[in-house]
Amino acid sequence: MTRPALDDLLEHRQAVLSFVMRLVGNAALADDLTQEAFLRATRTGKGHRGEASRRSWLCAIALNLVRDHLRALGRSPDTTSDEAVLRHIRSEGEDAETGVLKKEMADCIAEYLFRLPPSQHDVVALHDMADLSHREIADQLRISEQNSRVLLHRGRSALRKILEENCVLSVGGDAVPCERPPRSGTSE
Repeated sequence: MTRPALDDLLEHRQAVLSFVMRLVGNAALADDLTQEAFLRATRTGKGHRGEASRRSWLCAIALNLVRDHLRALGRSPDTTSDEAVLRHIRSEGEDAETGVLKKEMADCIAEYLFRLPPSQHDVVALHDMADLSHREIADQLRISEQNSRVLLHRGRSALRKILEENCVLSVGGDAVPCERPPRSGTSE
């Protein structure tokens, strides 16, 4: 196991940055954490294990950094500024309304993702937000592929329940795709 050179890893920067952005919702913080992930990847004595893709290895490092950062702050991810949303929409090429709605829902989901148990959180984040396969997740988390599948299923079920209790998610019929449900006993 050898330490990879930074130049060999940079081809994965945009994928890792996008993954971190989905988790933290703040462009500057995502950039800082991505940079730190790449620095750690080049500094670590362990190096990249050959059986895992470099992208999956970098996403796992970034995920640990995000978790440590948010834990140290004792808070949930930020929501993205309107400027960052508009910049993201222009780069994606979809109509503005659809892009804004998707971003609002993603921010809501990311906020509640951190309420999952760590093993479920890691698998859901790596599978659904970093687009890693169960094999790649298993390699990074040192679990079986079957365990990755089970944790993904349980994590998605738990996240769905958390969202049902805390958010009103809607697409197509409402101008606000994700909002907190009204509390019983209060008028709005």
